[in-house]
Amino acid sequence: MKVKYFFQKSFWQNFWQSLSDIEKKIFWGSLVLMIGSLIIGGVFWYLSNSEVVAKEGGVLVEGLVGQPTTLNPLFASNEIDQGLSSLVYSGLLKSNGKGGVMNDLADSYEKSEDGRHWVIRLRKDVVWHDGVPFTADDVIFTINAIQNPDTRSPYRVAWQGVTVTKISDYTLTFDLKNPYAFFEENLKQKIIPKHIFAEIPLANMQDLSAYNFEPIGTGPFAYEKFDATKKGYINYYIFKANPHYYNGRPFIENYIVKFYKSEAEALKAFDYHQIDVLSNVSASNLANINRSYQLYEFSLPQYFAVFLNASISKPLSDRNVRYALNHATNRKEIIDEVFQGRAESVEGPILSWMPGYDPALQSEYSLDTAKQILESGGWKDLDNDGILEKVLGKNEDPTPLKITLIVPSTDFLIQTASLLKKQWKEVGADVEIKIVDSSDLQNNFLTTRLYDALLYGNIINQKPDLFPFWHSSQKFYPGLNLSLYENASVDRFLEEARLTTNENQYKKALANIQSLILADTPAIFLYNPKILLIAPPSLHIENLEKLDVSSERYANVYRWYVKTKRVLTNSKSD
Repeated sequence: MKVKYFFQKSFWQNFWQSLSDIEKKIFWGSLVLMIGSLIIGGVFWYLSNSEVVAKEGGVLVEGLVGQPTTLNPLFASNEIDQGLSSLVYSGLLKSNGKGGVMNDLADSYEKSEDGRHWVIRLRKDVVWHDGVPFTADDVIFTINAIQNPDTRSPYRVAWQGVTVTKISDYTLTFDLKNPYAFFEENLKQKIIPKHIFAEIPLANMQDLSAYNFEPIGTGPFAYEKFDATKKGYINYYIFKANPHYYNGRPFIENYIVKFYKSEAEALKAFDYHQIDVLSNVSASNLANINRSYQLYEFSLPQYFAVFLNASISKPLSDRNVRYALNHATNRKEIIDEVFQGRAESVEGPILSWMPGYDPALQSEYSLDTAKQILESGGWKDLDNDGILEKVLGKNEDPTPLKITLIVPSTDFLIQTASLLKKQWKEVGADVEIKIVDSSDLQNNFLTTRLYDALLYGNIINQKPDLFPFWHSSQKFYPGLNLSLYENASVDRFLEEARLTTNENQYKKALANIQSLILADTPAIFLYNPKILLIAPPSLHIENLEKLDVSSERYANVYRWYVKTKRVLTNSKSD
């Protein structure tokens, strides 16, 4: 039989007529099975030899609670301003999301053994959003502007004693008057374009330059527009992907940031799919979200504490009282109730994952111990009102163990204060809580230091520089020594930690600082809450672990994506 006969119509007519009903059913079943097998096999082969990858395109909308005041990185000092600035501008170095740093505008850098001479080599493939090449002149202009007092940059102190010199268009040096162990943090400073700002008087830059709100940077996203009411309330910002970004064009096409007056309002917008990303979500609100989401958690090098002002409060000038309050503080209860367990317990000026930390110095929560310390220190309930008293001076009336606690008007701090009031009452301390808004806090307490105790937080960096928070020279505003703490030995170790380039000496200095501060107990250290970010499952964000500030979550924003495609494994580079 010739092969061509199989393709003739008559053959198939005779073949079909020769089959019985059962044989016809078997034939069709076999044919369907064979085709199905081919399809399944083809799909299986395709899935086995391909993978899902990011695809350019899509719009991402983030919600922020609050208002921006500037996008100029020379003045951006709050979280919103720093975040928006990070979308547009770049620094010489940036966070790697794991607690370290990596090159950004810098192609490489090296430092002398004593840490005083730094050589920075810049990338040569960077252009500003308006197409002008980025060079060393932009870096030098930025640093000089920060150092000039006319500019009024809050970062001026960090750059005092630093000389920047141009070697070539893409090489420059930094020379430090004194060694500074934390200078890499300085190199995260975002750089502004000389060709835009050079003609603006430095004294006018902060208040009069339109570029503070319509920035031109080198970062992954370029400014497109913003919308504001006549009264000056900014509704949203729109940024577009920078096609010339030196790390590659971002996958997200448009990044939109909307602003809300409260977390409740922002969460409602998330539920209604009006925004895709919301950070700094309160742990207590997670259970109330009515939309599927992916939760991201990361840590900042920060702690919240009750700073005790022994120079104002007579009871707190007694170290036994400070010891007793520390033992009477149930951190686990606070963390469980306020943060649903999403926080790290903190008992000293450095965190458990930082160099120099000694777990043996942890204090035990014990009401019995707290009561014994107070009793042995002469504190007694003389009038049976539940509040302890003690005669602190000759011919003085008994002083009651009463403390006024200043608390910023923030939900989790107010909850914390309420729990502390309850816990400390169990050992005979009477706590009056005074809640203040940000303006009152700044003008009447932070600048004056007129308080018994203050519930507040400090950010100390991954490689902690504790000098601004505990050195005696920082007792008064604008210093950050909120307990007005003074200890000559601590001062010496703080200075040593700043100057040494030897890692072992640095760790030893931190360990000594921790030990001495805990022995004096100028503060009741409480916790470090996790930073919580929610996003839809369709958004892919690179995992973050440890950042110095919340705005560093944008360090790899150009890798975020919402759209995907499947490509053959051997064709990824096509």
